[in-house]
Amino acid sequence: MQIGLFTAHEEYAPSTLIDHARAGERAGFDTVWTSDHIHPWWHTDAHCGAAWPWLGTALAETDHVAMGTGVTPPIGRYHPGMIAQTFATLGELFPGRVFFTLATGESMNEVPLGFEWPPYPARRERLIEACEIITQLWTGEFITYAGDHWQTNSCKLYTLPSDPVPLYVAGNGPKTTEVAGRYADGFLTLVDIDRYEEQLVPALERGAAEVDRDPTEIKRIRQLLVSYGEDYDEALASTGFWRGVPAVGFDEEIPDPREIEAAGREYPFEKMAETWLVTTDPADIIDSLKACEAAGFDEVEIHSASPDQHAFIEVMGDEVIPAFH
Repeated sequence: MQIGLFTAHEEYAPSTLIDHARAGERAGFDTVWTSDHIHPWWHTDAHCGAAWPWLGTALAETDHVAMGTGVTPPIGRYHPGMIAQTFATLGELFPGRVFFTLATGESMNEVPLGFEWPPYPARRERLIEACEIITQLWTGEFITYAGDHWQTNSCKLYTLPSDPVPLYVAGNGPKTTEVAGRYADGFLTLVDIDRYEEQLVPALERGAAEVDRDPTEIKRIRQLLVSYGEDYDEALASTGFWRGVPAVGFDEEIPDPREIEAAGREYPFEKMAETWLVTTDPADIIDSLKACEAAGFDEVEIHSASPDQHAFIEVMGDEVIPAFH
């Protein structure tokens, strides 16, 4: 099973995240994931660098670790053709080291730039059209696509990678998971293992069956939320920056980080420990990873809110990753 490191543009400056990526590669992480936002999930002391230029820099500053987004939403600000061109270019520059993930997004990525925040059914339609446009453009042909939300007019990509860049789809519900089954090389989710097995695996298989695909060929990836430190209370407090996520959810039209933070400050720290693995013991991380492996996940991407990211990366390299490699 592969193990990935999530680098959060919301919490750290891009230059700091380059250091985390370098350290992650040295520690033995297989992949580095990065967020792709215009606004963060918090206001105070937040950051929000641009993912695409950061990826090019981070790939150049490392030697072999694979990198990609988690996630890039094709809802308003990103035309699927631009996504296709960007990741084809990165794939040509860094063969075999690039992936990207599409999803239905959050309003913070669209509304601040003047785009609408459509209801979920329309966002799902945009996701489907984006998958179709991107995969068609990667054939190298001139593509004219007349969708309800996205269009191309005799568009062609003149630079393509020697090997296709993996297209992943992220989802936490059955309807988006079915889209992954139809189009994606990999599927990313955040839900707990029971819900994954009971609801999402059948949905992934349904989507694959619609287009006569073998669902076992779709890579299964789970995001694991971890805060590790020598002091438990400090590790729990370090999750506080991310309280806005459960406080407002992914679907609400709340694009202003100041409002998200205000809601998050009312969210109890104790409830964060229900979704985050807050621990002082690396063995707990190993146990969680083994549970994911037993559930059939091919990769676990770890989002760390640890008070000391370098200490977390070091303990991963010394004690956790060797248990799986």
